Amino acid sequence: MSSRSLLAATLLAVTAALAPSPSYAHTDQWQRVGTGITEGVSGLAVLTSRGDHVEALSVIDNKKPGQERTRRIVLDDGRVTAVRPMTWQGETPVDLEAVTRVPNRPGEYVAVTSGGRAFHVRVRADVVTVVAAFDLPPHDPQDNMESFALKAVGSRLAAVWADRGAGLRPTTLYSAYFSLQDHRFGPVTTVEYDTGAHEETVRHASDIAIAPDGSLLVSSAVDPGDNGPFSSSLREIGRLAPRKDTVGVDLARRPRLLGTFDGRKIEAVALLRDGDVLLGTDDENDGGWVRQR
Repeated sequence: MSSRSLLAATLLAVTAALAPSPSYAHTDQWQRVGTGITEGVSGLAVLTSRGDHVEALSVIDNKKPGQERTRRIVLDDGRVTAVRPMTWQGETPVDLEAVTRVPNRPGEYVAVTSGGRAFHVRVRADVVTVVAAFDLPPHDPQDNMESFALKAVGSRLAAVWADRGAGLRPTTLYSAYFSLQDHRFGPVTTVEYDTGAHEETVRHASDIAIAPDGSLLVSSAVDPGDNGPFSSSLREIGRLAPRKDTVGVDLARRPRLLGTFDGRKIEAVALLRDGDVLLGTDDENDGGWVRQR
């Protein structure tokens, strides 16, 4: 299937909830994968996706020693069939907010904390082992990183990451080429984005996913506190723009709204091989939820 066809399938899947078909009703529901404030979903990456069977790596934004950092979430035909804790080996992260698969490197991922500490990890069974820990390039001290995504561009890796922004403060989208060999970034480009809503509780970018054709999907959330009420949205906001020495993000003149979600704080967006989207939430005191669309 072409990249354009895959993107079309993704957008169709994301917007299906606006006019759901009975045959997909069982997959289009939020399902609990964690209870309480220490079991939310702050990032998702696909481990395996074969037909109707999906396994995902979930990261949790816990901060204290002894608390879980990662879980395996298993879905069959869109239904959660298992949730298992995974063992983290290596430097212990504080406040993981994002995780992405490393293209063309099976079993390898990069997870990132809110403070910009990053971890190249390898997953074997239910063990997550740190290969290397490194820092994102220098950024505004006010930044609270909530997203990180990688995409293969020819023989290189393009990275996009973002501060979440808040209220009148837009998110800053950062992008650069990234070397997995030395965990260094090339020249960084930046662009600001906001949803157009400027209430203090708005988080303009809570996660990022890059579609096969380079289109950028960004979730946003309203977060008034540990008990909500939350709401979220998903938009296609632009496109990855590879250049000779760096890679940028070209924002769309009119970002395309793909869906709105009352009562949930989406912090994780992962694209599945068949074009579906896996969404995850960190609903604080109400725990973590996922939804396959």
